[in-house]
Amino acid sequence: MIIKTLEIQNFRSYYKSNVFNFCDGLNLIIGSNGDGKTTLFEALEWVFRTDDVVKTDVKFISKKRAEELFSGDSDMVAVSVTYEHNGCQKILEKKFRFTKAYNGDITTSNYEFNLITQDGVERDIRPGNRFEYDLPSELRKYSMFKGETNLDIFQSSNALKMLVDTFSDVKDFDAYCSFMEYATRKADQARENAQKTDRRNATEIRSLTTQIENLKMEISRKTRDLKNAENEVENFSELLKNIEQSREASKLLIAVNNRIANLEKLRNETRARIHEDYTINLLDDMWILMGFEEIANEYTAIVSAVDKERRKLENEHQQQIGVKKLLSKAETNFIPLPAHVPGPQIMQEMLDAEVCKVCGRPAAKGSDAWNFMLSKLNEYKDSLKVEDEEEESLYENNYIQELQKRDTILNDNLSQITKLRTKIEDAIAFYNRLHEDVKKYDANIERELEQKKRILAQTDGLTEEQLTANYENISNWMTKKHTAERNIEMLKKQIAAGTLNLTECQEKLAKLAKGTSAEMYSNTWMILNKIAEAFKNAKETNKKRLLMSIEDEANAYLEMLNIDDFKGTIRILMKQQGNAEAVLVDDDEARIYNPNTALRTTQFMSILFAISKLSALKKEKKYPLIFDAPTSSFATAKESEFFDVISKLDKQVIIVTKSFLKEDESGNTVVDKNKVKAVNGTVYRIEKMKPFDDKKLATIQTVITKL
Repeated sequence: MIIKTLEIQNFRSYYKSNVFNFCDGLNLIIGSNGDGKTTLFEALEWVFRTDDVVKTDVKFISKKRAEELFSGDSDMVAVSVTYEHNGCQKILEKKFRFTKAYNGDITTSNYEFNLITQDGVERDIRPGNRFEYDLPSELRKYSMFKGETNLDIFQSSNALKMLVDTFSDVKDFDAYCSFMEYATRKADQARENAQKTDRRNATEIRSLTTQIENLKMEISRKTRDLKNAENEVENFSELLKNIEQSREASKLLIAVNNRIANLEKLRNETRARIHEDYTINLLDDMWILMGFEEIANEYTAIVSAVDKERRKLENEHQQQIGVKKLLSKAETNFIPLPAHVPGPQIMQEMLDAEVCKVCGRPAAKGSDAWNFMLSKLNEYKDSLKVEDEEEESLYENNYIQELQKRDTILNDNLSQITKLRTKIEDAIAFYNRLHEDVKKYDANIERELEQKKRILAQTDGLTEEQLTANYENISNWMTKKHTAERNIEMLKKQIAAGTLNLTECQEKLAKLAKGTSAEMYSNTWMILNKIAEAFKNAKETNKKRLLMSIEDEANAYLEMLNIDDFKGTIRILMKQQGNAEAVLVDDDEARIYNPNTALRTTQFMSILFAISKLSALKKEKKYPLIFDAPTSSFATAKESEFFDVISKLDKQVIIVTKSFLKEDESGNTVVDKNKVKAVNGTVYRIEKMKPFDDKKLATIQTVITKL
């Protein structure tokens, strides 16, 4: 089957009719986010559905086309694929009508799903579900893939069975095995009934029959135990697989958590050293004393200035007194002796003796001479009074001395104040350092938390608890897995031994049938039993051969898709309960866990290419491979190599991608024409028609351009 054209009409952003013409090889549809890539893929999914579950949906209708309709008008939503199959051209179309009501509502009607065979001018129209014959649903599972995560076909538990049933003859063996089991059981019953008439060997026959029944029950029980053990191994293997895939992340996470715990411990210890009330203590006990030296110096300067001013004013006062005294003395015409000459005692003696002892003349009391001496004595006494007045201070109180005493005390304590200031500054610096340390711890913790977020973001949805628990439980799970594996080996040996005993008992029973009416039934049973075993062995051999073929082809494609790059080897491992898993191994067959996304993508695509080739060989059916954004994880160089190899493969591949786009000098998204030229195939560009309203869906229209 080769898709020739795809026409999309009024399907979401594909306004009116849009036609893609495809070649037999590589077909690229290039578009940026929001340009209609996913819509194109969904249109293909819709038209290829043969179950008719999703017939019509108003969400499919082009908003632009619906909005421009007048009331009562209608149009069609249609997707059609023209393809070539076995030399015949066919058209698969799915469509329905939509009508705009007078109230603006949109209704749907006239759903059609047709498969049209074109033979010259003749057109044979049949129901669309007949498409199942050209591309069966079991093959479509291996043809269309959205994104990188859906490429692994072995994700589902029944993947291997579907693969084997689709591409091998193993399914045919199921009917044969079922029939042979039935026939063998009937032959055994017939033999048993016939031997009941053998009275000669009745005792031995009963004993062997009992042994056979017991062995069958024991084998059945052991088989159930084996299945349970296999389930355990499967479960623990899956758990360990998840651990292996995230072991490094778990290791990093635990290391980060340990660092966070240590940082939080140090931060809390640092916080504990910071007294919550230390600033209060500083204010109460010390802070108020900060700047005291300046205050003390200011106090000293003020006291000194006051004292200086006081002495100045007092000196002026004394000068004024002196001036008054001089003026008083200047009022007489002579220059008197000093007031103290002669002394007051002499003067009093002269007054009492009524005689002047200076000149020797008598000075009777009341005479002018006596009165003169009395005046001189009084003058002297008055002079004493003036001197006393001169010594009196200008200021009533001498408070300046108290101030000076306090100044002295303050200056004596300045050394203690300096020490206290240093203590305060040291305390502040110490606690500031502690606060800075806390900030550093917080910053480091924040960085570790960001690292933790990055680790968790890359662990495929596993929670921190799961990662931690998985890492911590790995030894326990390994022990349980190994125990279950040992049980499996033991049970297999026990079942094999029981089966051998069963066969021996059945053979003994068969020998007893010789010469009796049961001999024919016994021989028939033995032949049928051997045929049944042959069918079982052939079934397993076929399955293994199929998987080996897929491996060989897949590795050939892997080689081509990873030129000059590490690739490993693909192995399809049989798991318990008939499941399988595709893995990569090294040259020593050691499993490669967590290959990079690009390698994993090429691994899965190689398997899909191999299955596609196998389909062409086994079932003589070719089908296209359709991918939506499978190479988003590829580097630019890897991407170019990949598309170059794909274009040379002998199969039709349709890839919807945003690769081959770049920004020009103006910042506009444009096609990288050089990269496109290097690709051998058909290339389309899809993009939103401009201008458009980024808040109005009805303005969005995808336009296509063939490059």
